[in-house]
Amino acid sequence: MRKDWKTQYPHLRNLISESINRRTFIKKSTFLGASTILGVSSAGWMQNLALAKPKVDMAVVQGLDYYQSTMKAVQMLGGMDEFVFRQSKVGLLINSPWLNPGCYTKPEITLAVVRMCLDAGAKEVGVIKKLDDSYWRRSQISERFREERESIRFMGGNFTEVSFPHGQVLKKAEIAKGMLDCDVLINMPIAKHHDGVRFTGAVKNMMGGQSRKTHRFFHFSTGGSGYYDDIEFLTQCIADLNLLRKPDLYIMDGTEMITENGPFGPGRLVKHQKVIAGTDRVAMDVYGANLLGLEGEEILTTQKAYAYGMGEINLSSLHIQETTL
Repeated sequence: MRKDWKTQYPHLRNLISESINRRTFIKKSTFLGASTILGVSSAGWMQNLALAKPKVDMAVVQGLDYYQSTMKAVQMLGGMDEFVFRQSKVGLLINSPWLNPGCYTKPEITLAVVRMCLDAGAKEVGVIKKLDDSYWRRSQISERFREERESIRFMGGNFTEVSFPHGQVLKKAEIAKGMLDCDVLINMPIAKHHDGVRFTGAVKNMMGGQSRKTHRFFHFSTGGSGYYDDIEFLTQCIADLNLLRKPDLYIMDGTEMITENGPFGPGRLVKHQKVIAGTDRVAMDVYGANLLGLEGEEILTTQKAYAYGMGEINLSSLHIQETTL
């Protein structure tokens, strides 16, 4: 039996742990230095700071400049260096293959994320799904960011079998090595309608890192002839897949989304012009579903991820900060 990714790639846990420790040390040193200068105790200083700036669980920015909205959303969470450490290898899982409006994560959002990762000191930024020229042609600003585009590596293509000992129905899957090897994983879905599971967002977007063979298992292994003959099995596979690893950051496109004929459209659009950033996959999907007029409890992938303890389904218990540019 093959080992799971944590056993196959033990250096990832150590590297991430070391990074967190370094980052924590730097922050604590900063607090101590500031408290000395101001003549107050470090405990008092940290308490005052916590009261002044409560932790933001989810940042939502509305505006027509999607590049700047993305920059602002991540800034509201504390900045990209809260998630990307120097000399890290960053993997981006972007919902990018579809062509119709409202079906793919906007290139402007991707460009902003790449720029912020590089500014945070990432050694390498790569994508799990390849981005071709047609993707960049959908943006009027892509030519201004040629250097950033050319810096992006393709991390997909090569797959390895990973076991899921705690999966209810998924026991093994072929996963892109790039999604396992990267130090930091950023999941970048679009909130949109889906003919099968009703809604696709952060939880479902993890399917973008699996092989075609595993994809077929999700859809056809219980004997159905259609893609969506066994929704219960499909959604449980998706929830099980999310046991693989928790992405470090989620950035969701809520700018314009199809409300029918998902995942590839075309379909009627709603245009909320929002970029959403956070670290809770369940909450992100609840918020995204709300943009389409759906409740989180209606979405099976959300229910099953919540049952696994992967996030919070009640948005009122979170600190969600919204702004307009």
